[in-house]
Formats: sequence, C-alpha cells, structure tokens
Amino acid sequence: MPWSAMASPYRSQVGALCDNAEVTTPTSRRRRLPEVDWTVDVLGVLTIAVYGSWYYGFGVLIDDIADGLDMSATQLGISFGIAQVLLGVLSILTGRLLDRRGPSLVLGVVGPLGAILVGFAGRAAEPWQFIVCFALGGGISAAAGFYGMTQAIIVRLDHEAAMRRIIRLTIWGAFASPVAIPITEALRRHLGWRLAIELPAGAALVAFLVASRVVRSATPRDAAPTRTRWSSVMLTAVRDGAIRWHALGVMLTYMAMSTLLVFQLSIMRWAGLSAGVAAGFAGARGVLQLLGRLPLRRALDRIDAWNLLLAARGLVAIACLVILASGQVGFAGLYVLLAGAGIGAVSALDGIVGRDVLHASDFGALTGIVTLLGAIGGGVAPVVAGRVTDVTGSPAIAAMVAAVAGVGAMFALVAARRHRLARTT
Repeated sequence: MPWSAMASPYRSQVGALCDNAEVTTPTSRRRRLPEVDWTVDVLGVLTIAVYGSWYYGFGVLIDDIADGLDMSATQLGISFGIAQVLLGVLSILTGRLLDRRGPSLVLGVVGPLGAILVGFAGRAAEPWQFIVCFALGGGISAAAGFYGMTQAIIVRLDHEAAMRRIIRLTIWGAFASPVAIPITEALRRHLGWRLAIELPAGAALVAFLVASRVVRSATPRDAAPTRTRWSSVMLTAVRDGAIRWHALGVMLTYMAMSTLLVFQLSIMRWAGLSAGVAAGFAGARGVLQLLGRLPLRRALDRIDAWNLLLAARGLVAIACLVILASGQVGFAGLYVLLAGAGIGAVSALDGIVGRDVLHASDFGALTGIVTLLGAIGGGVAPVVAGRVTDVTGSPAIAAMVAAVAGVGAMFALVAARRHRLARTT
C-alpha cells in the first residue's frame, strides 16, 4: 500500500472539515460560527491547569526552590525526573483503568489526589519532603491529566472524530506555557515560591473535578469496556514493530523536549539574558506553539501526518542547539520560533500518528505503555542535564545531547512507518 493511501483517511476527513468550514445561504451569506465542543474545551482547560501547575511552573521556580530548601540542581532534576518516571508507570495503570472503567474515576479521583500532593510540596521544610510530594503529585496528576490520558479519552469517546478533536485539544494546550509561566513568575515575585506552587495546584484540583463531571455526561451509555487480558496487551506492544519504534521515537523526543522545557530559562540566563527577558521569551515560545497546531487541519490535507511529525521532530532537534546562542536577541527569537512550532506540532501529531499505530480496543493501555517510555526519556534527561550542569557549570553539553536525541527520534519514526506499512500489506 503506498503512503498516500495510508494518509487518505486523514486527508478525506480533514478535507471534508475544511470544505465545510464556511457555509453560506442564498439569503444571508453569513459565515457559520465555529462549532462548540464543550467536552474537548473543558479537557483543554484541564491541560492548561495540570501542565501549568508543576511542569511549566517548575522551570520558573527552580532557582527559588534551590535557595529556599538548599537543594542542588541535581536534586531538583531528580525530583522532576521521578515525577516523569511515575507519570509513565502510572499512565499504564490509568490507561487500563480508562479502558475498563471509563474516564470518571481517573479524572474525579486520581487526578485530584495528584494535585493535592503537588500543593503539599509548597509546604515542604526539607528537601526530601519536597522531592516526595512533588514527585508523587506530579506523576499522579500527569498520568490523569496530560496528553497521554486526555487524547486517549478523546479517542475512546469518538474514534472517528478523534483527529479533529485532538488538534482542538492541543490548540488549548498551546496556552499552557504562556499562561502558566507569567502567572507563576508573578506569584513568585509577589507571594513567594511556596504559594506559586500551591495556588496553581488548587486550580488543577478544581479543573479535574469539573472535567470529570463534563466527560461523564459525554460518555456514550453503550460504551463497552475492553475484555482483553493485560498480558495480551503487553504482548501486542512487544511484538508489533510499529508500536516498538513509535514508542522509542516518543521517548527520544521527550528527552529533547524535556531538556528544553525544564532548563530553557536557566540556559537563556546562562547565555546572557536577564530573568525577566528569559521568562518573556519562554512564554512567547508557548504562544508560538500555535504555529504548529492551527495550520494542521489544512496541512494534513496536503501532507500526511507521518511526514509532518518528521519535520516537527527536526525543528525540536535544531532548537536544542539554537538556544545555546540565545544571549543574542535574534537567536532567542529563532529559538522561540523553532521550539514553538516544533513542540506544538509534535504534541498533536504524536496523538494522530498514535491513533494510526495503536489498536483502538486497547488504546488507553497501549497509550500508557508509550507514555511510560516517553516519561522515562523525559525523566532521565533532566537528571543528566542537571548533573552535567553541576559538573561543568555549563548547559552546552546537555543541550547537544538533547539535539542528538531529537535526530534519533526522526530515525525511529521512519522505522515505525516502515513497520506500519508492512502490517497492512
């Protein structure tokens, strides 16, 4: 089967959406208002709250936490890394829970528990207390509210409309960084780093509870839970070459992206920018993630998702090197453009390609497995980057390693595509 045939479902579906985007009548000739999808919109707000409460906020507060609790960059990297690994491990469990019980328990119980623990990290008096609360809270809330779960919920609710709804979700998610970073910086400056942790965690708690209610009402009453044994799900992931290479590519991608998102402020300050200017560029990078998401519907009508994801991962790899020269405003702007568009597109396209690679009946559990490997990559990277920075006093080597990981992710995607073709022929 040629690649164009594999992409045809995407093209036809997106083409229909684009063709119907503007509807006129002989009398009114008025443009139809954008559709309202409250379920996806509420999940989008949840995405902003959960990502902002610890993932993006951590990069803003890292220096204050280090001073307040006398923690080294390595210790802080470990706390973030453990949270990432827990995200992956718990994503398998929450994914399986989604397949078997639906989304209400995940959003209404698991997510709020994680948000509460993140809030407790703001009350830590000792480094070990912060590490335990932040790692557990971050891992639990992420497993219930990051893209791995929210995109899986969307696919389980309506597999046919999933591509359009995933794009809509990630457009919401693009605002997580520009909303969370300035707000966290303002809270840090005026109220201190402790409340800058606690208040966003409280917002995430409320968002989880609201999302649980909305998604429960949108879940089809006749939705059948999966009956596949756990061992069969695992064997599927191990034996299927497309799933293996897809998971490896996600892991390498998150190694590169995690280094950027956790240490971007520190790297830009090291390169010569002030804290305020660096925070401004970091927030702008989040806004420019829209460059990688808003055009996706029309782009998918011309280019298949696999090629778009390959290009997006390439932009991330280049951004890992450009940020080292961000002390000059021109290079800082180039970093914002490359990282924004690349990371923005990756977040949406990983879900769309995953929809093509992973089996729908066990999508939640298989997504959890992929998320685990991605979290391992994203968790190891900050630890290594923090250790290298402590030893060398420079983040240059860590950024270059991240760039190599980004290139490796591109090769893994090519291999996954080859195995996906072999599966259908």
